[in-house]
Amino acid sequence: MAAAALLISLPRFLLMLLLLLLGCFGPLLNFAEAATTTTTKKKKSFTLPLQEYISVIDVPVQLHSSAGKRRVRRPLHVTEYYGKIAVGNPPQLFDVVFDTGSGNIVLPTIKCSEEVCSRHRRYRSQSSSSSVQLAYEDDTVLQAGQTERDTTSITYGTGKLTGEYLRDSICFGYGITKDRVCATSDFLGVVQESRFPFIELPFDGIFGLGLTGLSTGTNFNFITRLTLDDSDMEPVVAVFLRKLDADEDSEITFGGWRKERVSDNDEMHWLPIPKDEAQDKGYWLVTMRDVYVRGRPLQLCDDDGTGSRCQVALDTGSALSMASPYQISALMEAIGLEEHCENFGSLPSLTFELDGEAGKTFQLTLRPEDYLEVSKEGCAAGFQPLQLPPNLGRMWVLGQSILRKYYSVFDARRWRIGLAVAKHSTTKREERMLATSEDGGKAKLAAHQPERCVDDDKHMQEQPFSLPGCQSFASMGYCHRFVPLAKHYCRHSCSLCNGGNASKAISLAATPPKSQSAAQVKTAITAATAAAAAAAAATTNAGTTTAAAKAADVLVQPGAGIQVG
Repeated sequence: MAAAALLISLPRFLLMLLLLLLGCFGPLLNFAEAATTTTTKKKKSFTLPLQEYISVIDVPVQLHSSAGKRRVRRPLHVTEYYGKIAVGNPPQLFDVVFDTGSGNIVLPTIKCSEEVCSRHRRYRSQSSSSSVQLAYEDDTVLQAGQTERDTTSITYGTGKLTGEYLRDSICFGYGITKDRVCATSDFLGVVQESRFPFIELPFDGIFGLGLTGLSTGTNFNFITRLTLDDSDMEPVVAVFLRKLDADEDSEITFGGWRKERVSDNDEMHWLPIPKDEAQDKGYWLVTMRDVYVRGRPLQLCDDDGTGSRCQVALDTGSALSMASPYQISALMEAIGLEEHCENFGSLPSLTFELDGEAGKTFQLTLRPEDYLEVSKEGCAAGFQPLQLPPNLGRMWVLGQSILRKYYSVFDARRWRIGLAVAKHSTTKREERMLATSEDGGKAKLAAHQPERCVDDDKHMQEQPFSLPGCQSFASMGYCHRFVPLAKHYCRHSCSLCNGGNASKAISLAATPPKSQSAAQVKTAITAATAAAAAAAAATTNAGTTTAAAKAADVLVQPGAGIQVG
């Protein structure tokens, strides 16, 4: 009533002006009111603790002395970082390796009946109400009664698997905490896989966190899924890798990153990603101007004076850091490592000059303890040669030894990578103890179990190797060239028992046993060469390799890297 009386008492022109204003701005006022009542979906994040599976491989090391350059082999620890995910409704739990150098999620399914699968958890699509069977990689749903469907086969290292196309919800948090965050993604459900190397691994599958160029299709790329509006998480992944002697745990964060993982003396440095090229190749790429040793540029990128850049892929699934044979040779020559690591105290720091945002640069610095592993045999370098095909250009791969020092953030929303010196615990981790029932639960060191010094000819003669057996394998000198195969199948013939090493196998017969025919020798050479080719093809064709398999790829041709393409 009071408002009506006020309107009546107003002069006519003021009344008309008021009504005009209300008519013009009324819709805007209504829009503003509606906007205040609309709630923006809050994004979530989740940090997942990672477990470790550690193995030891032999790597070639380039040495320099007054006598010139030469190569020796040294042991190097390889670590797989894996964590727990839940797939489907109700959730089925799996342990998976998280790998920014792979593009697919790969899980064994109940359709794979071989022992290599049955010894791991297997996905059951019939048990999940949210599971969708896909006929083709373009997301076409498999219709009832339809039997025709595509599959993808992935070959890497000396292993091979074949998978069907599936879609289901994937969650983090189940089996760990009450909090959880989920996303829907396509993935490969394995129906067949080779015995080696999968049977001895403690995890079930691979969780690819690379970009679309490494995936079977766009919808198979988990990072792409996170960029969609309905995603609960931002397309950001952060990785913290434990310092090997520190009392701490590795972790991966989805949907954000944790400032408390950054050293008190550093801050996050953001490096731009060349988006189109990174998406095409599938790797998280930044660009590098050069590498400096003792303040001297090695001119490994801009050797023609045109301002060229090297591309650098950051790969959480690679134990090694890699570049072309020429670049690694130049780097190792500048380092000047001696045979027994006598000059460790005087070895130089390495500086990788990377392009930062807004025209800035970032100096990624490694000290000798960051890029070398010291053992009683000497020092093993984390840098190894790898000949990439021309379409990948001058690409370096920086792996776990670098990512242990630097906390890394992979941001597909703003297309950038963040690097900062990681804040590691200063407390040293004590040697792992094993509780036994005999001592009433008191911890004691695990007793050494005697090893069986035998050859596994049966599995060497099966696919994918098809070799006549371990005697042939050893006689052709392959104990040294194919170390993972030698350690797994031919310990007796390659003299790897009782602390032996692959180098001893070189003293085995340089010529094949008389009982072998020329055809058998040719078969051995062909099969081993094919194994090398399969290992090489994996790096570019599959994009799904674990750290051990990637390391094995590099070691197929010691001292020369993999010849791909």
